[in-house]
Amino acid sequence: MKHMMLATLTSLLSAQALGCPLSESLASRYGISFAGFSSAVPESAAPDTTHGGPFVRVRMPDASNVADGFHHTIVMDRATKKIWILRTGGFVGVYQWFGPVDAVDPSLDNCRLEPTDVTNRAERHG
Repeated sequence: MKHMMLATLTSLLSAQALGCPLSESLASRYGISFAGFSSAVPESAAPDTTHGGPFVRVRMPDASNVADGFHHTIVMDRATKKIWILRTGGFVGVYQWFGPVDAVDPSLDNCRLEPTDVTNRAERHG
């Protein structure tokens, strides 16, 4: 039992060490953190993902443990490699879209994907 727990813990820590190239490249390029962006990203409307298509959604990892910090989610059009970033949370509870910007590294290796229909559902239903 002890060996099984150790193996499970090791595999979980190894998976955490492998980052998502898409979110890492955006975090590096725009300085995305719990505090916002260190480089300007244009504010925009949400991408229209209602028709389905080649969109993917990736939640950016946040290890800051700041309760009132921002959280960021990436929506990428795989065909055009364009990125929109959704900023939520913060002290006053924002819901802002930014982009589109070009993907620096569009690789989705080791990225945890989320359903894209959630993107516009929040827009439609407030």
